[in-house]
Amino acid sequence: MSKSAQFFALLKALLNVNFGISYGRRTFLVQKKRLWEPIVIALGVGSGVIGLGAGYVSLLNAMYSNAQTLGQGNMILTLAIAAGQVFVLILGLFWVISVFYFSRDASILTPLPLPASTVVLARFGVVLANEYITLALILLPAFCVYGTRSGAGPLYWITCIPVFLLTPVIPLAIAAAAAIVLMRFVNVRKSRTLLMFLGTAVFFGIYLWFQYFIMHQGPQSEADMLSYLMTVQDSLSRSVAMRFPPSLWASFSLSKAGTAAGLGNLLLLIAVSAGALALAMALGSRLFYAALAAGSEATASRAKRPGREAAQAGLALPHSLWVRRSPESAIALKDMWVFLRTPTFVLNGLANVLIFPGLLAVWFIAGGGGAGAGGPFAEIPGFTAFMASPEFAAARALAFAVGILFVSGVNAVASSAFSRDGLQFWQHKVIPVPAHRQVVGKILFTLAFQLVSMVPLVVVMQLVLRLDLAGLAMGVLIGIAASVWASLMSLYVDMMRPYLNWDNPQRAMKSNLNALIMMVVVTAVAAAVGYIVIRALSAQLDQGLVMWSTLGLFAVLAGVSYYLLMTSAERAFARVEL
Repeated sequence: MSKSAQFFALLKALLNVNFGISYGRRTFLVQKKRLWEPIVIALGVGSGVIGLGAGYVSLLNAMYSNAQTLGQGNMILTLAIAAGQVFVLILGLFWVISVFYFSRDASILTPLPLPASTVVLARFGVVLANEYITLALILLPAFCVYGTRSGAGPLYWITCIPVFLLTPVIPLAIAAAAAIVLMRFVNVRKSRTLLMFLGTAVFFGIYLWFQYFIMHQGPQSEADMLSYLMTVQDSLSRSVAMRFPPSLWASFSLSKAGTAAGLGNLLLLIAVSAGALALAMALGSRLFYAALAAGSEATASRAKRPGREAAQAGLALPHSLWVRRSPESAIALKDMWVFLRTPTFVLNGLANVLIFPGLLAVWFIAGGGGAGAGGPFAEIPGFTAFMASPEFAAARALAFAVGILFVSGVNAVASSAFSRDGLQFWQHKVIPVPAHRQVVGKILFTLAFQLVSMVPLVVVMQLVLRLDLAGLAMGVLIGIAASVWASLMSLYVDMMRPYLNWDNPQRAMKSNLNALIMMVVVTAVAAAVGYIVIRALSAQLDQGLVMWSTLGLFAVLAGVSYYLLMTSAERAFARVEL
């Protein structure tokens, strides 16, 4: 079998496993079980995508109208592409590490007579396929808005295809190269998880420093910026693309489609994408199997530690040193240790809660954090008045709470609490502890993680919004109540439909539709509550009453979610079949 045939066969098998195609076909089409699930998921996800998409398209249309007054409507293309590529670069490192090195099928693929480059390229293809799904939500609306508003010709729409396919290649190849080098050198140590996190922190530290450096290369004063916008062609697109130049090549490939400049930018994008992919594959060919072997040796050495042998020989701690805990505390601690000892879980759990505050902090510092409340956001029209006016005090506190709710909503720790147990879920069914008490243990770990993870966000948002003490207290209280509701509701959804048949820990969180369902639910509830609050404030209702009412609403929602968890636990546990 040729190398190309091996690659496509392996890619087909990995994609089948990643998306659960065979499992879904057997469950829904052959056995015809749980047919309501895909219908409900499709309706929920579809309504969420349509609702958010409508707002996103309206925003793109407004941005196009404003930019087109300067003859630079292509700025929306650059902005969407840059946002998508930065998203892939940041989260790609976590996903590549998980898919490449922590998949359960590694022990199956390693003995096969497959070149390392074939395995690496196939795994890269799996990550890339997942990225296309996410990028479609970001790029396709921007492509359509620009194409229809600018009256683009057929060549534009044809060029959209290669540009869309190439957009994630460069950032993902950079992330893959960094992950391959990182895992080669941290897997040889006993503390490989700690070293992996340190290496990841260094990678993102370099990236954030680069963002800070680039933001200071452009015009800093208002006069310089105005001169730059009026004298430099495509100045808006160029200023946006400072953070990641390939986004400018992709944007110009579309906005200048059918011209020599457009073709040149497309060829440049293709060439650099091919070069970045070749570099990642070259590193993979040399280092991938070595990193896997080192990781296996580290795992085997941990299994042979003297402490483990002593425990197996009956030389455990004396009874006087044992600690008696309640079942709830024991389950919470067990969840914590499983989470911390599984790098894939930690990477996916921390990515969402650290990246957003990190980028917000860089933007704030680079924009001059000391220049009054709001820092770089002070240049937004109306922002200074919003920050200074007492009549917007409630709105500022509620915006603070919405930020906390957003991070809780996109975090998959709660929505995968039961799914992370995988096939070990049988332990919950046999231990002599009532199901509702086991659920309380899950709740304890989830809420503890959410409270700790919101600390960096609270610090950064306070630096930006600079609320007074009363506003900060109300913002934090409402945010905590909203976060508790979102966490409990996520636990309920995952308890009722746990995803236990995953073949690698990455899929327990990233491929878990429960997380997507909760993102839609949280967004819909936040939008509805926000609409009600805006109407209440517009009607000149007392701001304190509005804030306390919002706090009470989320407290009631949290209470209802807790009641559902407790009353449904026994039934949910009983219906799980392993």
